[in-house]
Amino acid sequence: MRVAPSASRRFALANLCVLLGMLLYTQRTQEPSYLHWLVADNIILVGFCFLRWGAQRLYHLTSSHRFDLTLILSSIGLMLIVKPQATSSAYLMIILSLAAAVCFIMLAKDHYVAFKDNFTAYATYWLVVPIALIGMMFLVRALILIIYPEKVATYAAFNTEESIPILWVYIVLILLMNILIIGNTINRLVVKIMTLANKDALTGLWNRNALQTKLTLEHARWLRDKVSYSIILIDLDHFKQINDAHGHTAGDEVLKLAAKQLNSVTRKIDYLCRYGGEEFVLILPLTTERKALCVAEKLQQTLAEINFTWRGTPIAIQASIGCATIQKDLPVEALLHLADKAMYQAKASGRNCIKVANTAKPNYN
Repeated sequence: MRVAPSASRRFALANLCVLLGMLLYTQRTQEPSYLHWLVADNIILVGFCFLRWGAQRLYHLTSSHRFDLTLILSSIGLMLIVKPQATSSAYLMIILSLAAAVCFIMLAKDHYVAFKDNFTAYATYWLVVPIALIGMMFLVRALILIIYPEKVATYAAFNTEESIPILWVYIVLILLMNILIIGNTINRLVVKIMTLANKDALTGLWNRNALQTKLTLEHARWLRDKVSYSIILIDLDHFKQINDAHGHTAGDEVLKLAAKQLNSVTRKIDYLCRYGGEEFVLILPLTTERKALCVAEKLQQTLAEINFTWRGTPIAIQASIGCATIQKDLPVEALLHLADKAMYQAKASGRNCIKVANTAKPNYN
């Protein structure tokens, strides 16, 4: 509850609905009853929908309330075609099974969308497949009832000795559902902790810790495949003066705005990090020195186009930029050092300009 209170409430309602529906199942008789048939079936379906809504809340996905409510209303409408009693139980259970199959398959899709950007493909499939299998189980159940409707008595009620194995199947399903809920909540917590550990709180960019990891991975790719990459180091000009003249709140706003604008012109494969203070580092995979210079010019222009006013005073945002591209026998630490050295050369040249490091015969001093 403390990890995700809103999602946990939805998961609790999901369990309550399923258990209430099963309780109503046990009261079924040969007499027609809307409560013990139609209401019981659709309460369980509502429980499955609450399970999906809880997952969407947990992973901050787009809500599917409209689709799911349409599914529930369609199920109710189709069930109202027949009288709710044992003689029509095959039809009623086929409708519920198909609706539940759709719900769980869509729930599996939601989890795939939530996991694919944070876990490996192997881990993602292992987390999603059990949910999809539950959906397939309901689909198979519907097919069995269509092909063998005479077997429906075993599935239709839970107050006979023959139905006890089916009751245990439902109990195991509820337990599995709760294990998935707990496991997915823990996964969400792990992802959140990893994000907090690797993201800068002010700008939302990758932080220095993440920079080292991503730079090491990119360098390993270079050593393996000889795929060129470049680094751009961006230092905002006169930032101390902004803090001194307008306060640190204004400085924070400048940093957030600069980060947002810089991030808006980078590719998805690029890594933009806050290096510290007013410095940003951009890792450019698959980028030569010439292309890195073009990117640097684009970044400089993007910052210059920012119109920022603080309490009626316009504040210009400019940057000194240093670029460095990997070369043979150049250590990853030296590449970052050379980009930093090129940035200081840009500072010494009057600021608001770009310098490219000479990596042919690097001098690390």
